[in-house]
Amino acid sequence: MSTYAQLIRDYFPPVSYDLAAGGQAAERAAEAAVLDAVNGQAGRVTGAFYPPTAAAYITRWETVLDIEPPEPGNYARRVADVLARLNAVGGLSIPYFIGLAAAAGYSITIAEPQPFRAGVNRAGDRLAAEDIMWVWRVDVAAASQTVWYFRAGAGGAGGRLSSYSDAVIEALFKRLKPAHTAVRFTYR
Repeated sequence: MSTYAQLIRDYFPPVSYDLAAGGQAAERAAEAAVLDAVNGQAGRVTGAFYPPTAAAYITRWETVLDIEPPEPGNYARRVADVLARLNAVGGLSIPYFIGLAAAAGYSITIAEPQPFRAGVNRAGDRLAAEDIMWVWRVDVAAASQTVWYFRAGAGGAGGRLSSYSDAVIEALFKRLKPAHTAVRFTYR
């Protein structure tokens, strides 16, 4: 394959220009250097279309897919996270969300409370509003949750004596849950 310096030289008419002249040769060399740089950059941009060959462009994939990058030196992990997000087909089923949690290292159960219905429920069953059908409870068995204890002077009347949260699992579920539903978390 010809270089850009050869191609530019070949485009000039051989009779009209003195190809060996210093000024024109330097100008042609500068133009060829710019075209070589553009060609190299085009190759890198073309590689960015596929995560394993994205190199420095992997940060763009992470931004588009809303992935928090792990430690900066672990390129293979970053590519694996991007490919996992791209290959995730999604779902709205309980097994799908349990699988997501298991992949993140959590053991969970999911319950879908139902409203009280005549003919289905009996006396003594728990009463719930009709809107409870849009709420699901996630029971997380993890030791990594943050515990917030009631403190005199910091808490108010009616406040809980303790509350629990785990930012990782809660952010994952809140981002992927159906928009019309609410998720309540309990921890063991």
